Amino acid sequence: MEDGKGQSIFLSIIGIATLLVAVVGATFAWFSINVSGNEDSSGMVFYTNNLGQVSFTDGKEINLELAPGVFTTKEFTVEQTDPSAVGQIKYNIVLNVVSNTLTPNADGQFVHSLTSTGNTNGGTLGSFESTEVPVESTIIASGVIEGYESHKYTYTIGLNNIDADQNAAQGKTFNGYLSVQAVNEPIKK
Repeated sequence: MEDGKGQSIFLSIIGIATLLVAVVGATFAWFSINVSGNEDSSGMVFYTNNLGQVSFTDGKEINLELAPGVFTTKEFTVEQTDPSAVGQIKYNIVLNVVSNTLTPNADGQFVHSLTSTGNTNGGTLGSFESTEVPVESTIIASGVIEGYESHKYTYTIGLNNIDADQNAAQGKTFNGYLSVQAVNEPIKK
């Protein structure tokens, strides 16, 4: 009779442990976090507890068959989406070069520039005038969002027409894309 009680107690302990595991598992599953609604998660900027958003008006990819006097523009916005935000978000704008078969032969004619607007709350915007397009991926500008703010950018890239022989550009291409990356370092006020 003692063996029956021992087996009964053992099975009761196993049953209670199984029930606890099921309850804990269901609790964790209930409180899990899901992010949805953004097909391009690389366009999001996360910095500590602040959420910023990057949106490209016409995509971030740049694919050019180069011709003198032909320029392409890309417009994008970097913004802090929380109206109660008071912190800073520092970010870098990166030109990611997949292939650039022209820059070494372009004699400074293959250029790009970045203009910006939207400094409504005292943040810092990145911009630069016409400079030669790099051969490799590089940070082209930096900015700081101050609280609830929106920075708008226009990126322009193309081959200047110099009204002279530009045969070196024939058949040359450029492929790349723009990205915005949060800089995960504290910014002092």
